[in-house]
Amino acid sequence: GEVRIWSCPSGSGLSSGINAEYGEESKKQWKMNKYLSDRTPLNRDTEDGRHQTCRERTYQRDMPKASVVMVFYNEALSVVLRTVYTVIKESDPRLLHEILLYDDFSTIDELKAPLERHTENLPVKITIVRAPDRGGLVKARLFAARAATGEVLVYLDAHCEPTPGWLEPLLEPIAKNRTTVTAPSLDDINWQTLTYSGADTIWVIGGVNWLMNMLWAPIPQREMKRRQREDPYPVTANIRTATMAGGLFAMDRLYFKELGEYDEGMGVWGGENMELSFRIWMCGGTMLFIPCSKVGHIFRPSHPYDFMGTNIVSKNYVRAARVWFDDELEFFYKLRPQFRDLDVGDLSERFALRERLQCKSYAWFIQNIYPELPLERDLIGAGRFRNDANFCFDARGGDLAGGNFLYLGDCGDMTKPNMNTNRFMMFTKDGRIMGLNYCLDSGYGEEIRFEPCHNQGGSQQFSYDTQTKTIKQNGNRCLTGNSEKGYPVLDECREGDATQIWNFEHIYI
Repeated sequence: GEVRIWSCPSGSGLSSGINAEYGEESKKQWKMNKYLSDRTPLNRDTEDGRHQTCRERTYQRDMPKASVVMVFYNEALSVVLRTVYTVIKESDPRLLHEILLYDDFSTIDELKAPLERHTENLPVKITIVRAPDRGGLVKARLFAARAATGEVLVYLDAHCEPTPGWLEPLLEPIAKNRTTVTAPSLDDINWQTLTYSGADTIWVIGGVNWLMNMLWAPIPQREMKRRQREDPYPVTANIRTATMAGGLFAMDRLYFKELGEYDEGMGVWGGENMELSFRIWMCGGTMLFIPCSKVGHIFRPSHPYDFMGTNIVSKNYVRAARVWFDDELEFFYKLRPQFRDLDVGDLSERFALRERLQCKSYAWFIQNIYPELPLERDLIGAGRFRNDANFCFDARGGDLAGGNFLYLGDCGDMTKPNMNTNRFMMFTKDGRIMGLNYCLDSGYGEEIRFEPCHNQGGSQQFSYDTQTKTIKQNGNRCLTGNSEKGYPVLDECREGDATQIWNFEHIYI
């Protein structure tokens, strides 16, 4: 029969009246415009920005019911309520088992009695769980999952607005195969103006670099072809992704438990999404981005809360690397020598889990799920690239986004370990020179730039002459690094020219 969409009792916000000055004040404290949020309707219309083909899709009738799980800590009440109300407004009630709100020991009053008052007479079961002390995001998500009772966990941040038809496409792949994990397409809710913007489909996947950062990469050709083969609407077909951001995803609740939930030894935040991504793929699951499930999310300029202690994020990454990287762990340490002796606590439970689940190797994951990342065995050289004039390649942060130049820096003392990841380069056997994320490309004028790796050769193709130790392109141009330019250029090859003789810190040929 017809599904009755519930409407929020009032189209108003929590307060009224607008004063721009107060808005500026609230941004400093909340890292978003709480003042405006408090004056914006809690059930405002969410636009249907889906691609036309999404509206033409039909979904199976029999689907598992979801526990929508939201973890929060000192979040503005109006933001939490808008997330709750929008979930109710935009979800088929037959698919919504409960909304579970997990309060990670918030200290602000409006999240106590007012939150309970605003959520008590809703048409969906609302479960509020209060943590006895602050555990941090990872532990909070873990405990929230244990408190949930729906068949599928749908994690949302508490500052989101799902859009029409968001839930079915997340649940259907899980209904078909319980070891599938799905993540929605994220749209932007501006943190200053709360305006909504987004694209009608997804053109990227989640990748990974050797620092274990998640990065966005173009959908690979092999995946484009698979989608064309398997889906009548390839433009919005689900996309296999190597990694996910980790705040918003759906997963069968019992599968989450079987797969080892989260690593309880991890601190507040950071790295848990990568660890879960590796585990899903390496232990037999699948992870998909879902273009037809669109959720608006407030991306804040910085975290409004502290990280409870130092070095937590590093510790989390090292825990994940030691458990999952196998033989590739050594290469990770070449990049981060300071992590080699870091005490990260007991890992025996996670090793036992990996053994029990009979998971594949990290090399398998890279070769099969994200071959864009070279393994150490695919390299001829790595680390600092130094010429005989004592200049080193230096990304100066430019490798974090495409379009930036490669620079030169004074190498300094090469006997000391390299703590500067801007100086870490990789030269692959198939002729690519990469920073951590992007490939060097000579096709944009005199300077060499970092651009997305396209694996098509051409201006991204280099060769290393082991006799003369020169890096060449097209057989007759040599990569030259001298002080007058400050950046390497391709120049005619000159025998014995110190600025053209390159050595690699780690050499594999």
